[in-house]
Amino acid sequence: MRIGILGFVAGASWLQMQGALPDFPALLVGAFLLAACRLVPHRWLRAALACVAGFALGFGWAAYLAQCALAPQLAKADEGRDVTLIGVVDNLPYNFKDGVRFNFAVERVAGDTMRVPPHVALSWYAGQGRQSNVVGDVQPGERWQLTVRLQRPHGNANPMGFDYEVWLLEQGLRATGYVRPAADNQRLDNFVFGFDNVVEHCRAVLRARILRALPGRQYAGVIVALVVGDQRTIDLVEAIKVLRLPSFKNQ
Repeated sequence: MRIGILGFVAGASWLQMQGALPDFPALLVGAFLLAACRLVPHRWLRAALACVAGFALGFGWAAYLAQCALAPQLAKADEGRDVTLIGVVDNLPYNFKDGVRFNFAVERVAGDTMRVPPHVALSWYAGQGRQSNVVGDVQPGERWQLTVRLQRPHGNANPMGFDYEVWLLEQGLRATGYVRPAADNQRLDNFVFGFDNVVEHCRAVLRARILRALPGRQYAGVIVALVVGDQRTIDLVEAIKVLRLPSFKNQ
């Protein structure tokens, strides 16, 4: 049993070193070898088969999960097209000087056959070139209709730098984009009930109360991060001052 588990871990680890996902059904091979272990009377041969079966199962299971994560993908031909989406704001939005960023759980595409990933990361800017764009007050759990322009995940190819594309994959975000100026950008429902939406709504309420109580205070972002886990508004210099341990002079 233990050697099979070690083989499973080795198989899952081996997949991480591959340049492409496999096409052969490793899960079926592993299941067949695992069943064959019961029919082999010799102890050492049975252990070897269990190790190989565990390796194939681990390799196949990791490949299956990777296929599921990569499957919801925006077609290259659909990049840069304007499309109207209806969905729910499903995280705590980040407000910055020129707009807001948030994750959007897509429920359906309005009036188009375009295939859109179920979760996308959107930015809503106050202005795009010479066009003005009124930024909506988006809150977690709200259902919106938005005209957006999407692209596939792209990251910078800087050695040893932050891998934005991998981070998006970890978050389940298979497309990024921004909200386009449109007359039909509107809130459809004030709140869509769901456990995750309730949690994110509570986080938003707490963040707003903290920021109202500490207007203009540079350390407000640190307090927000400690209370609700939102680190995006932290001033790094102020965070060091707040969290620094007190120094003691030698007596």
